[in-house]
Amino acid sequence: MKKIGILVLIVALATGAFALYRFRESSDERIDVKLMPGPPTPTLSPAEAGIDPAAIQLAVDYAGKRNSSALVIGRNGHIVFEKYWGGTTLDSPISTDRFAQVLGPLLVGSAMNDRLIRDLDEPITNYHPELADAPASSTGPYTLRQLLGSQYDHVDLPAGIVARVLELLAKQPYETLVSERLWKPIGGGDISFRRGSGKVRGDFAVAGCCVTARISDWMRIGDLLANDGVFEGNQFAPPRFVTLMLTPTNKDSSTGFGINVDGRFAAADVAWLDGGRSQRLWVVPSLRLVILRAGDEPDESDGWDDTMIPDSIIRGTSGWKPRSAGEGIDPNKFAPH
Repeated sequence: MKKIGILVLIVALATGAFALYRFRESSDERIDVKLMPGPPTPTLSPAEAGIDPAAIQLAVDYAGKRNSSALVIGRNGHIVFEKYWGGTTLDSPISTDRFAQVLGPLLVGSAMNDRLIRDLDEPITNYHPELADAPASSTGPYTLRQLLGSQYDHVDLPAGIVARVLELLAKQPYETLVSERLWKPIGGGDISFRRGSGKVRGDFAVAGCCVTARISDWMRIGDLLANDGVFEGNQFAPPRFVTLMLTPTNKDSSTGFGINVDGRFAAADVAWLDGGRSQRLWVVPSLRLVILRAGDEPDESDGWDDTMIPDSIIRGTSGWKPRSAGEGIDPNKFAPH
């Protein structure tokens, strides 16, 4: 799908008059899921993990001057560095605007593992009669690939449609799917969703934004992304599915499935989540590296460069090689769309 096609899709979904997907949301109303967390993530020293302490210090100095509350680094399934400000800890919950957008695609991968979803290119109307009322393009019903490859907007579209497909297939509400298929298996603790309400779905968990969860659990999600959907030996999605998630959907796109992949970092395969207020989760699959920055928006006078923290650490990580000219622009590397 070309760039203009994605824009048309977003406009169609945002302006569609289908009662199924219209809803009211309130930032004051939450759906809280209480979970007993699993064992803590094992730790390694930066030296054992192959990361230069001087490179980490550059990142710490930058983050510390810009209203950060946490800078956490993981590699190969281990926590290798933690720095906190203002009483934050690894198990502190953080509220994020758009980290949530990666959860729906991961659940699609989980559903494919269980053969609930057969093909990303199959029209969603094939999965359940209720979806016959879903928005459609000029050429017919949308596919999951098209929905997953679109940038999500503030009214939970198309994330809400993906969530509804999953709910109908699994016969469970979205918050249960997240907790049972992702959070419990990775040892996650409490997780909270913004509550929405609609004529058909009633009260439901908003899928496109506003999830609150522990820093340690977002690091686990980062490790899952950095290791092609494998966490502690368990395969959460079909092989190469998460790699597809982290691939631009076409040559003009800067996004994969619910995640940014704009190619402007020191490693060609950096993918990142934008949590609002310059909260970021960067993953580098080639290095099995995960970096999280939490906190408030930096003061305008201090400025903010999205590449400074991850690039400092990437360049100091064993196995990193400088990018070659033209790397990352081969059209054959893009996900079919």
